[in-house]
Amino acid sequence: MKYATKVLLILLALILGGMLLSSLASRATCSYYGFQTDRETRYAAFVGCMVKLDGEWFPRTEIRVMQ
Repeated sequence: MKYATKVLLILLALILGGMLLSSLASRATCSYYGFQTDRETRYAAFVGCMVKLDGEWFPRTEIRVMQ
């Protein structure tokens, strides 16, 4: 295997690992937000933290604007 291919595979693995860690951190902060505010939360891919208010799910960033 060529040196450049090895370097590219290592970089790809590092990028994917970083994305995984970022996703896990986002889920943890969403869960912690729900714990702090005593609200039901869930993490949605491509949207972020969702909060349940009045039986409907809203993105966490919109909750701040609504209050």
